[in-house]
Amino acid sequence: MRKMTRLAQTGSALLISAMLMSGCIRTGSGIMAASGNEGTVLPAKAAAADSHAVPETKASKIGSDGTAVLQKGDPVKMINRSSTFELPVVDFVNGDTGFAVKQAYAESLSLISTTDGGAHWKEKPLPGELVLGLDFSDGQNGWSLIQEGCSAKGTTVCKTIRLIRTKNGGDTWTTLWKAASQEDNSHVFTNMRRLSFDNPKNGMMLANGRLYVTRDGGVRFDQVSFGVNHFIPLYMSFPSERTGYVAGTVGADTGKLAVMKTTDGARTWRKQLELAGEHSPLLSLGIDFKDERTGWLLTDEEGMLSGELYRTTDGGKHWAKMSTQRTGRPTPTDIRLADAHTGVMSLHPGAGPIEGGIWITHDGGKSFASVAPNRAVAVNQVQMVSAKDIWAAADGINESGFLLHSSDGGMTWKQVYPAVRPTGDVSMVDASHGYAVGTLLDNNAVLQTVDGGTSWNVQGRIDGYLRLEKASFINRMDGYVIAYGEHEPHRTLLKTSDGGKHWAKVSTDSLRDLSGISEPSFFRFYDQKQGVITFKGSGNPIWRTSDGGASWQPSSVGVGSGLGTPMHFFSTAEGWAVQEGDRQRGPALLRLTGEQPEQKVLALPSGWYPEAIGFSDSLHGVVVFEDFRSDGDAVHLLTTSDGGKVWTDRPIPAASGISGAKSVWFADVKHGWLRYDGGMAETKDGGLTWKVLP
Repeated sequence: MRKMTRLAQTGSALLISAMLMSGCIRTGSGIMAASGNEGTVLPAKAAAADSHAVPETKASKIGSDGTAVLQKGDPVKMINRSSTFELPVVDFVNGDTGFAVKQAYAESLSLISTTDGGAHWKEKPLPGELVLGLDFSDGQNGWSLIQEGCSAKGTTVCKTIRLIRTKNGGDTWTTLWKAASQEDNSHVFTNMRRLSFDNPKNGMMLANGRLYVTRDGGVRFDQVSFGVNHFIPLYMSFPSERTGYVAGTVGADTGKLAVMKTTDGARTWRKQLELAGEHSPLLSLGIDFKDERTGWLLTDEEGMLSGELYRTTDGGKHWAKMSTQRTGRPTPTDIRLADAHTGVMSLHPGAGPIEGGIWITHDGGKSFASVAPNRAVAVNQVQMVSAKDIWAAADGINESGFLLHSSDGGMTWKQVYPAVRPTGDVSMVDASHGYAVGTLLDNNAVLQTVDGGTSWNVQGRIDGYLRLEKASFINRMDGYVIAYGEHEPHRTLLKTSDGGKHWAKVSTDSLRDLSGISEPSFFRFYDQKQGVITFKGSGNPIWRTSDGGASWQPSSVGVGSGLGTPMHFFSTAEGWAVQEGDRQRGPALLRLTGEQPEQKVLALPSGWYPEAIGFSDSLHGVVVFEDFRSDGDAVHLLTTSDGGKVWTDRPIPAASGISGAKSVWFADVKHGWLRYDGGMAETKDGGLTWKVLP
């Protein structure tokens, strides 16, 4: 089963959470528009129970004997619970009105809807835990096939399957049909085209390996008899109320694939096509008819990870083999036609590392070309309202799912849900204005905010690179970006002088010596000449420039030896680092001053692992740790407001559900954000309270 298995894997990530500080932090990235729902504040007692005892230390000024105080503080308050969601199914009834389902592991479903082409969305509760189908005939009348009572112990098993209906756009739902679930949820991908309702009275439903029909609005559902022994329906397509096509397996053990057709509303059927695999049983991964005559069939010879795409233009009398398609890793998840020549196919890599995406054809399926943006590599479903109007639902890479839309036949794409936020580095130049790189849709997007990070707009994109790694803006016009490319030298330093609209290389060889080093962890320019880059897990983790990035010199200070060595610099000379520990010793907080040896100011218990560090100035900062010694994953936020003389440990509620802290940053003293695996948390009181954003 798609959602439960993939999110269970995601759920095994390290639990690292939000942060607390009383100053302005300018590291990290990310923002999503806040919801009006204030949610529930987790009780402080529950939060305190998740904390680990903090060892006592003696007070001393930094610079004398190099020690500092670590004291216990109040727990952080979290509003709402974080959960990574998927968008497994999307259904648009026209170019403006559409629906999709949000699905999160061990949580109830949600329906999101738009009536203005994705500019604005409403979210409403949807019964069920696992969605299998969604179909709206108009903006008010819709049906959803759901499973309930699901448990994930190895293979996900659900107790019941239910067809529900709404007459008011999802405000309320009623049950039309219910049965014990016989669905096989062990597959990573499953057919989401289970429902076909032309109008409120007549509809088809694929459930429990059977096709059901209703002709009275759901008062009665009859199982369809195809008149063929051992026929199991897999996919269906009904281009009209009376005419429909079903692809399924036939034969007790032969593993053949057949296409059945009806022209009288599923009362009688006749076999149109029968195929057999050359080396293994033959299945189907989809059938789609744009009208009663023009349709596609995608076969799947499961053991060979290969299938054939067939097309008919005469209502199934004749089928022509158009092309051979790979059907495993990546797996085609949906095929949709716009007309006899134009169609799209979505693909999902599963566990990867092969990329999926969106493929389009303009020659009836003979050839396909990828049209997906560079982060849309895991696509669950695709829909063509017309040859130009395409919608798709995708899984984020270590993030929640997102919806994308093209209005020009796949040439360009726009993220329409959730609201655009950065997924890469953020650089604020003042309390209102800032820049960032990367979105859920596009690694190479450059974003701008003019309202302190409340909203973001895509300023443009930088082509020709695999991804944008880091960004630093000196003011509203002058900024730098580190871009990573496929060929040597991998890293390139780019500069803009017009607020990110146009970019040019600082020097072809500027970062040549840094191209073989691991991922950069911190990057800032402090004026037109002076800048710093730090790297994770590198023998020379700190590099400085004094000529605007034309050349870089490594530091002689050898901070850290492992991957977990977060660093932050206030200037090219002054900064902080958190040295990763090992089995014998815990991590240590280090004060950095130019080329002088690093000063150890605080030793921390073994088992603590540093995740993120951020300072607004020389006085205010925060460090996030995970404690591997605790029962479960405990998170510690160490904050200082006096330049590191005293640190306060503030536990984070495990019930918040936040994991995988990536970065923190502030627009001003009060307003800040934490980006973590799958989402964002926001504070408006300097970090005392955090709200998980939708």
